[in-house]
Amino acid sequence: MTERLENGGDEKPGIRLSLEGSDAAAPSPAMPEKKPVAGYLAIVFGLLGIFAQGFIFVPLAVIASFVALFSGQVIWGIFGLILSFVGLVTSPLLLTFLGLGALVAAVGI
Repeated sequence: MTERLENGGDEKPGIRLSLEGSDAAAPSPAMPEKKPVAGYLAIVFGLLGIFAQGFIFVPLAVIASFVALFSGQVIWGIFGLILSFVGLVTSPLLLTFLGLGALVAAVGI
């Protein structure tokens, strides 16, 4: 848009004001989409904790779940914690460690 100056007829570029978005506000296509890697790891470790070596994968699932929760991947973190709990309940070795820990705490050794 231009406006005429009163004293010489010269044209001066004006500032274009609009409520419509401009091209600068559009997201850049060069920015890759961020994937929830910690959430993926929490789910995978949780499933491995249920179906494989629970004493290895359940603590890894808990750690990955907390990392996912604190990095904004809330749903992935919650599902990872749920799978970690199921892996803990279904792992006889981890339940033995928890039982021994409770026994030691109760006896006071």
